[in-house]
Amino acid sequence: MTLHIPVMLEEVIDYLNIIPEGIYIDATVGTGGHSKEILKRLEGRGLLIGFDRDSESIEIAENVLKKLGSKFILINKAFNEIPNVLGMLNIRKVDGILYDLGMSSFQLEESKRGFSFKNLDEPLDMRFSIDEKLKASDILNSYSQRALERIFFEYGEEPFSKKVAKLIVEERKKKPFSKVGDLVSLIEKNIPRRKIHPATRIFQALRIVVNNELEILEDSLKSIIPFLKEGARIVILTYHSLEDRIVKNFFKNSEKDGKIKIITKKILKPSKEEVERNPRARSAKMRVGEKVGSS
Repeated sequence: MTLHIPVMLEEVIDYLNIIPEGIYIDATVGTGGHSKEILKRLEGRGLLIGFDRDSESIEIAENVLKKLGSKFILINKAFNEIPNVLGMLNIRKVDGILYDLGMSSFQLEESKRGFSFKNLDEPLDMRFSIDEKLKASDILNSYSQRALERIFFEYGEEPFSKKVAKLIVEERKKKPFSKVGDLVSLIEKNIPRRKIHPATRIFQALRIVVNNELEILEDSLKSIIPFLKEGARIVILTYHSLEDRIVKNFFKNSEKDGKIKIITKKILKPSKEEVERNPRARSAKMRVGEKVGSS
């Protein structure tokens, strides 16, 4: 199994300002890349709490992290559940939190849930949690043409959203969409080539809707500030303009309200060397804020 290469690892660790006795949250633990380095710096004295909706990722992360012999708790829930979980653990405040909103290598390459348009035989599933009901194939086979067009335009910023929606509705009358290849073939035949694969934005849009990603992100950011200690850092890695806009507005409004001080006045991006080593890092943007005051 190929473990996920953590994006902007040095920058994440540096900006979290980790203290060994602290309590830290990895809101998107994935297969444990960032968490592993956080735990090392806690030196067995602090606590890491990791969240992920993907039960398979949680299982992999546990096997990676338990080798360090440090204290950690992994929670198989979405990160908008952080306040509830902290309440159950009787933890009032934490010293820092990381959100890495990218897909892991495991999900893309080995989960067999159709996240990548390269794995043509995989089912059009795209669920982070297999306990959820809605799959990408359900959207493609049952949503109206207008609804599909809106999804592709709003969540994928796809310029050919109207054309793709029309083609999908026509195609599903002949045969329902079930495999990744069914959708990729339709797009490749009808959408012109460009810098990115023509299916990239359609897959992004479907994944966002299946997992309710933007709403969960907004919910989490709205509720997290009261659980940060004074001086605690919040580090967020985004990978497309929709989620980055939410994060940018969150920091801007929180600073205006006197709750957060923005540490990164300009977004941070991975170095050219990192992108060469790990091409999936190329679209990453990092924003960092620091809690102001104790309330």
